[in-house]
Amino acid sequence: MKDYILEIILQSPLISASGEDRVGLVDRDVAYDDLGLPILPGKRLKGLWREAYHDIVDAWKLCGKFAIPSTDAIFGKVGQKPDPTGAHIHVSDAELKEASSLKPWLRYLQRPESRKLSVEDVIQHFATVRVQTAIDRYTGAARENTLRLTRTLRADWVFRGKVSFVNSPDDEVIKGLARGAAALQYMGTSRTRGFGKVHCRLLVPNTECDLTKYVLDHDTLPSLSTGSSQISTEQITKPKNSHNDALHISRYRLTLKESIVITTADGDPNTVVTRQNVPGSHLWGIAAWKYLHQSDHTSKDPDFCRLFLDGELKFLTAYPEATDDGLERRLIPIPHSIRKFKEDKILVDLAESLNEDQEKKPKERLNFHHARLDTGVLKTHTVKTERNYHHARAKDRRKGRALGGGKRDGGAFFTYEAIQKEQIFQGAVLGTAADLLELKKWLKGGDLIGLGRSRSAQYSIAKFEWLDDVTQLDKLTEWKGFDESEAPPDLKNCLIITTMSPLLGVNVQGHPAACFPECELAETLRLNTSNDLKLLCSYTRTELVGGYHTHLCLPRQQWPAIAAGSVFIFDIPSVSNGKTCPSREKRLLQLEHEGLGLRKGEGYGRVAVNRQGANLTDTSEEPLEDFSSEGPKGSPDQEVLNLLCSVVRTRCLSELQQIAVTAAEKVVKISNSVLRQLRLCLQQNAFVENWDSFVKNLDNLSDSAKDTLTKDEIDASNLGISGLESPLTLLKLFEAVWSKRTSEHVDEFEAVCNSESSQEMISMLENNHKADMCRVFLGQLLTTLYRQSRP
Repeated sequence: MKDYILEIILQSPLISASGEDRVGLVDRDVAYDDLGLPILPGKRLKGLWREAYHDIVDAWKLCGKFAIPSTDAIFGKVGQKPDPTGAHIHVSDAELKEASSLKPWLRYLQRPESRKLSVEDVIQHFATVRVQTAIDRYTGAARENTLRLTRTLRADWVFRGKVSFVNSPDDEVIKGLARGAAALQYMGTSRTRGFGKVHCRLLVPNTECDLTKYVLDHDTLPSLSTGSSQISTEQITKPKNSHNDALHISRYRLTLKESIVITTADGDPNTVVTRQNVPGSHLWGIAAWKYLHQSDHTSKDPDFCRLFLDGELKFLTAYPEATDDGLERRLIPIPHSIRKFKEDKILVDLAESLNEDQEKKPKERLNFHHARLDTGVLKTHTVKTERNYHHARAKDRRKGRALGGGKRDGGAFFTYEAIQKEQIFQGAVLGTAADLLELKKWLKGGDLIGLGRSRSAQYSIAKFEWLDDVTQLDKLTEWKGFDESEAPPDLKNCLIITTMSPLLGVNVQGHPAACFPECELAETLRLNTSNDLKLLCSYTRTELVGGYHTHLCLPRQQWPAIAAGSVFIFDIPSVSNGKTCPSREKRLLQLEHEGLGLRKGEGYGRVAVNRQGANLTDTSEEPLEDFSSEGPKGSPDQEVLNLLCSVVRTRCLSELQQIAVTAAEKVVKISNSVLRQLRLCLQQNAFVENWDSFVKNLDNLSDSAKDTLTKDEIDASNLGISGLESPLTLLKLFEAVWSKRTSEHVDEFEAVCNSESSQEMISMLENNHKADMCRVFLGQLLTTLYRQSRP
């Protein structure tokens, strides 16, 4: 992909509304990620950018000029088919310019076991809360029930979003985007009331070349020597001593660079719900697309039909990857036979025998979807999801917003549930050694691929990489994350089938149905279906499996399926003389390798045989650790120190205001004239940041007002702060409390700040915030005294 950078500089406060509120805090919140860093959603940026460029196209047409690409030629249109000659623009979320240096430290400070920072602490550094109300035009008073709190991003922050192209765009497309960036001058809500003024420009990565300025000045693009961007092919060695027709495996990893939406059949018409894994059908489609875009490859090739249509290559589902025992392991769906007693929360596997007392106890299903189970302990993992709100604007561009679903062409409000970015999923591809080696030639590791829905903005980008060389699939099993394992144990007269992915079947009439393919199972095991295979019990769930034909721009048929994690227990004839039949062991292993049902090449129908039962040795859950216990190496950057200083300042201000309210009760009654002089002094020194200058300006006060701050002492022994002298003047009280609280809060970050960094933070607070914090302390004190003086 060819990449460019869209830079957005906030020239006024911006309300990048997320569509959510926080009860008791704000009624309209800004959009931010899971760490609290603000973002500008990519779908919103693309829509605004498109409208800005559309205005340019209209202006050129009015001037009689038509030699400019159309809006659809650059930004595409809804339902557009993939076109090898098109630009295929993709706009990512715009993040803060400093986000890359902030994220490792924030992730470490927000670990569950320490929780030095919260998301609210972080967002308060970048945004402020504004209070608004509606005024009655006749009475001049505030209307009832109109008070609202709106969070706004502060001005001067710089955001950058990546703009990618699947195919290299021509110069006219880049010139059009550069002009559109210059025309994009407002975004967010309340644009007509002083909010959302921005300056945008298109940059070339790694060079900081401003294409917008250059195009506006010269009406052409600068000559840039980008150099060769060829990707070296990875060394692929053919496995030794392996039969060409034997089944082999090669694992792959997907690292989400953006949030992805893998749609399911759940949700209401205005809500899209995502799966919590990446079905193999998605990689199957990407690999087929890559194959057809190689030279001399067509859809009529025998190899294409054999590999993709006949299922010679099997693309298995990518499940979450988690670190356990120092290794990155692929997790599996939790079997539905594992339940939890409601009273004592003890785990039980219903695939094993239960006594009568346990059977009567109420049980519930687990809330988790994926885990590691081969160690005898249920190690659970949660896939992080997010909910994003979007709206389609009205067809009439003069409106500039959605008018509601009740009006024709009035736009619509809809919601996307998505898998959060920076999560890792692991899957595998099965096939012969020769086919897998050939696959790696056109599906290269390190490529960025698009997954799921809404690939043109904000979602879908993931990094694809191969984890290992081609390996023969002898004793590797999905149950252990493709680690070395023994053959499936023969449980004599019992067969336990656990589905590792959705299983697609048909009924006796050949219609799609969520039914287990017993005939196929019996045929694989050389059994008589009517006599030798008897279903004892099952623990199942069903789902609808759909998809989308990208080349046809049509949805696929929704197919009822047996959900992953379903468990079936069959009674089969025991082996004569109580001995294990070697041929049965081979057939059980073949059943795990081949799977059951339809569309096996897309990863459906994967099963585990006799891996479950009598292996849950621990009756409690053990969550897999998501956060590293070690912090980033080196000293924190200046951006990190600025954020931590802002957090310390906010926490100290809150405590100083509470202390001011308590101290007001101990102050001797002050006349209203003195209160007015003190308040006027605070207003006149509102922009004085230096502490010495602030104290010096107090000399301009009258003797009575000055004595109130610097000479009159109060009893500070009962303020709830240990280590304070008593009595103290108000100014000395502030300095003592400020110094003590600042040091304590800075010490809370000793895990990331050494003594030098701590001293630098205290110095920054001394030089930049001490005077302002004193004004807040005294302002709260005077307000409390004024209220006490009123009858």
